[in-house]
Amino acid sequence: MKKRFWPSVLASLAIGGMLLTPTIGAAEEPSLYERLGGYDAVSAVVDDFAAKLFDDPVVGARFFGMGEDSREGFRQKNKNLVCAATGGPCKIISRSALQTHTGLGITASEFSIVAQHLVDTLNKFNVPEQEHNELMAIIGSLRPDIVEVEGE
Repeated sequence: MKKRFWPSVLASLAIGGMLLTPTIGAAEEPSLYERLGGYDAVSAVVDDFAAKLFDDPVVGARFFGMGEDSREGFRQKNKNLVCAATGGPCKIISRSALQTHTGLGITASEFSIVAQHLVDTLNKFNVPEQEHNELMAIIGSLRPDIVEVEGE
């Protein structure tokens, strides 16, 4: 069964807002990073996800001419980004999503393809629904900084 991306994002944003509200005397919840399994799990997910992007007939064209060293840099930057964005100890080593994607003319349909590849990867790794939704909410929040062409 295919998961729908945007309803999950909206639900996760609503739930995420409640989870981030401090509660006096409450036990500290493990971070999303910890619940995902830490760095090794994040690394495996990003490696699988990146391979899907590189091989995709549509979005793979965005990576044309990228050598293995550049692809490894892409993977590492994304590992650090996911690690940091989910509460892990990594330092973000890339520019902002807006700086990175401005001028590329990325379409809404390309963003959807990328999001679906991430959904497929999370499903492949049996990421539990709550963590799946929280991570997709983080990715969904980047959409306004990435998509320049709506309706395609």
